[in-house]
Amino acid sequence: MLPLIDRPFTQPASLRLPPITFGAGSVAQVVDEVRRTGAARVLVVTDKGVAGAGVAALVRDLLEAGGVATGLYDRVPPEPSVASVEVAYEAWRAGAPHGGAYDAVVGVGGGSSLDSAKGISIRTANAGPVSRYFGVDQLPARGVPYVLLPTTAGTGSEVTAGAIFDDTERQLKAGIVSSRLMAAAAIIDPDLTVSCPAEVTAAAGLDALTHALEAYVAVKANPIADLFALEAVRLVGQHLRAAVARGTDRAARAGQMLASLYGGVTIVAAGTGLCHAMAYPLGSAYHVPHGMANALLLPAVMAYNLPADLPKFARLAEALGEPVAGLSLRAAAERSVEAVRQLSLDVGLPSGLRAVGVPESALEGFVPGALSAARLITNNPRVPTADGVLRAYRESW
Repeated sequence: MLPLIDRPFTQPASLRLPPITFGAGSVAQVVDEVRRTGAARVLVVTDKGVAGAGVAALVRDLLEAGGVATGLYDRVPPEPSVASVEVAYEAWRAGAPHGGAYDAVVGVGGGSSLDSAKGISIRTANAGPVSRYFGVDQLPARGVPYVLLPTTAGTGSEVTAGAIFDDTERQLKAGIVSSRLMAAAAIIDPDLTVSCPAEVTAAAGLDALTHALEAYVAVKANPIADLFALEAVRLVGQHLRAAVARGTDRAARAGQMLASLYGGVTIVAAGTGLCHAMAYPLGSAYHVPHGMANALLLPAVMAYNLPADLPKFARLAEALGEPVAGLSLRAAAERSVEAVRQLSLDVGLPSGLRAVGVPESALEGFVPGALSAARLITNNPRVPTADGVLRAYRESW
């Protein structure tokens, strides 16, 4: 087994998370967590798919039985935008059907629903649009509290102090990161992912892998992030195939949900890098879902970053189950790239960007947008060049 740490860490490590409840059946804790905020009327925010699967109704029934009045907003789009947050905020302003104003939000769903819940909270205490607050620590005031319940095992948004929105007018997708943007509680129940379709499970799983992998090799990597990152990678390698092939496999669902949580922790502890920066233009211009974009770009970005940290990429290969004993450091590191490519194929993801409607002629135009994401670019282990980014896009096409 390769050593976990082979060099000193040169910067402080910190970790700030919301209260977390993890485990099968933990959805029942939503009543207690909402009560802790002091809220009496909450807006449940979700999308049509989660609502149709009955998960939102389950959460509402629990809340109503516990004496908390609820309303439902189920029009979250697949990729939330600056404009869609305003629509959701208007539903908040309309007030509870029982009378009176809402005083908390409960987000139920994938990353889009969780980020939309965050967007509503932002708007309850800050002027719109939310694009005013793109960047780090630009949010003036904390909004109403929100409790988050993920139904996909991928984004880790329930534990991060950030949200991603598409500014369609400027064709820009960017993030809001702020210490004022943290959930009152995160309730992570793997049973809520059982109804998640196979293709969503696959893309979400690669999204979680991308979070952990990028944090592990990031400039801001640290002992806290490394421990969570390697375990997240190991869990994805062990459980994602089964979670996609047999959606009712509760052990696989729990393992993948834990990987997603750990991936979210790594975002908080160390951040992400070039793969996320390159994914943003795809989501804005061609509406490629974020998890899918990360999945399609990840092998090429790994190959680009490989020379910057061969030991860590070799350990990633080992965590993914690759036999690295007896291999040179370079050969072991290269196994990590092939392992991710094979995993993507095994879970049925498309073979490249062309398969999701991105024309080759558009690739060069994505480069400036990717390089403009300074928060991510400066955290990448290899300093990206325009030529290098374009090459990674082309290798992903």
